[in-house]
Amino acid sequence: MRRRIRLTGRRQLSRSTVRVILSELAGKTLLTMTITHPEAFKPFPPEARVSLRLIENKRVEIVDLGTVGKLRTSQQLHTRGLVAPSCQLRIADPGTKAKGLLLGSTDNWTLRGDDEKNEENSRGILQFLAADTEPQSWKLEIKESDYPLVRVDKRIKNAALWARNDPMFVSMVLPAVVRQVFDEILRGEYSDDVAWVMDWLKWADTILPGQLPPLGEEDKASRLEYLERLLDSFCAKHDLAGKLLDATRLEEAQ
Repeated sequence: MRRRIRLTGRRQLSRSTVRVILSELAGKTLLTMTITHPEAFKPFPPEARVSLRLIENKRVEIVDLGTVGKLRTSQQLHTRGLVAPSCQLRIADPGTKAKGLLLGSTDNWTLRGDDEKNEENSRGILQFLAADTEPQSWKLEIKESDYPLVRVDKRIKNAALWARNDPMFVSMVLPAVVRQVFDEILRGEYSDDVAWVMDWLKWADTILPGQLPPLGEEDKASRLEYLERLLDSFCAKHDLAGKLLDATRLEEAQ
């Protein structure tokens, strides 16, 4: 396993070091952590503290999982209603002089429940998740550390799968999602060496081959012109207007 050392001395851990699951049990939210790469913990002293930091909608919870030498594999959360929080594994010095000093950590990643359908439907450059979005039917969440996430009203049956395949939702919502994501990318809101940004730029190159996006361009007109070309090509490639028209005609015929 490749590792890099931060200039601060903090060891950078891979997010694949552990597998973390959120599950509901008797009305309570349970977090379970499984170590997938035990060797990653060997450089740390047995008394070093292990925790997971969860953040969602400005709510933060630090889940204490014991020490490297004596880990707790599960813990009940105090924060209720977490759906897809950002998660970070943290290993801290327990000493009195450097107490709380991080010895190692992962990048943040988006945590989900142990629903296989959620996992299946979250692949690719855009993720979907059934969630509480009321009164809106869907919401887009863009994080620096993970791929953009479309939350879809959980009251819809198989909401995440439906959002990926329903012709009306795809035709009317996905162009808006692409516009919002690329508007932030083009304005330089996120570094172009972030993994998900690089993947979105690669995707854009398949839609507009050889046309370089105006990254960080101050001229708003050039950004808007590129966005319109991107959206027109995207919609034409997948015939989104045609699919929407077919879907409305089918409903009228029923």
